[in-house]
Amino acid sequence: MVTIHFRLTDIGRLEVHVEEPVTLAAVLKKCTAQADFALGGIIAIRKGRVLKERDLVQDGDELDIFPALSGG
Repeated sequence: MVTIHFRLTDIGRLEVHVEEPVTLAAVLKKCTAQADFALGGIIAIRKGRVLKERDLVQDGDELDIFPALSGG
């Protein structure tokens, strides 16, 4: 189970079941299907490090997801 905390949004916390390491992009796709919402730009953090969509996420991980807002 991957626990995902959506910060600064109304989504809150979701848990996604993964049996093997999968990409962050795949986990986010599962989240949007599970909770029926659309994600815009995001910043994903695991243990203080920013993740890219191709980075692997595995069972037991906890992620913090923040909306990415442009200042420009």
